Amino acid sequence: MTQFMNRRYVPDLKDLHSLAERNYTALNRLLPEGNQGVTIQIGEQMQFELSRIQDARYTSDFQITQTAPDVADYLQARFLVRLYHDARMAEIIDCQGQDRLTAIAPGLTSGRHQKDEKLQLSRHLAEWLKLCFRQGRANIEWQCAPI
Repeated sequence: MTQFMNRRYVPDLKDLHSLAERNYTALNRLLPEGNQGVTIQIGEQMQFELSRIQDARYTSDFQITQTAPDVADYLQARFLVRLYHDARMAEIIDCQGQDRLTAIAPGLTSGRHQKDEKLQLSRHLAEWLKLCFRQGRANIEWQCAPI
């Protein structure tokens, strides 16, 4: 049994990259072209704001924040997603203020981190995107040029 527990965790890069590619495509479908952000309403109580934080040549960072007036701030979802346009992948780089997320956590780090936290966060992003597509309504503010 100890031999099984001491086995080194090796991530399945094929699955991780495939999930990151699907998340990239889905997130791009949510964002209107040329718009800096969007608000998505899910049901009566849940609302998320997607806002563009930073653009670089090959990447874009988006902050996804849950805004619910009846929910304490520390309970609201908040994560930062980086889109890699050259690789067409998306990953969560900060979740609830926890950055320095890695694909493999060395050993048993602090009690908060899991060995496969990147995979878990990618799955979380995929589930969140599914929720937005199935139940969400986007409130898009269009800006037209004056005539």
